[in-house]
Amino acid sequence: MVLAHQLVFSFSNNTIMRSVIQFDGIKFWVDQDIIHCNLDSVFFSKYEKANIEEIFYNAIPILSKGTYMPFLINIENLERPCALKIFNIISKSAQIKRLVLSRIFLVNSIELKVILSLNNIIVKQVVPNKIFRGYDAAVNFCKNDYMIFNEVSEHRFS
Repeated sequence: MVLAHQLVFSFSNNTIMRSVIQFDGIKFWVDQDIIHCNLDSVFFSKYEKANIEEIFYNAIPILSKGTYMPFLINIENLERPCALKIFNIISKSAQIKRLVLSRIFLVNSIELKVILSLNNIIVKQVVPNKIFRGYDAAVNFCKNDYMIFNEVSEHRFS
């Protein structure tokens, strides 16, 4: 559990975004039934792997309020080592996998997309990560994933 004195969460409400959690180079929010996350390199200078996983694990339930949503992580502004670090932490975390519908990464280069895609092939997962270079394509995937999940869930419990 991340202690309150270690992190400062700021919450705001908006008609488009339900909540925002922002501190030390990371920002989480929900928009269009998608949990969004933006990171910058400042974040990695302040937190180690265990703390990073714990931050995600604590922030996601606050934002999702118990609803499975796609998780869109924007790593476009990160240097390659930081992008790989966050990809590996989120990809390998069983705790985070249980909290989200899918994990979608937004990258800035074909090279990084290829590297992360190879990781998906090597590390076989039931629900593999999705990697996109374009924001609109990533959001469209998230919306479709959420819609399909909810349609299946409604029919399953009807």
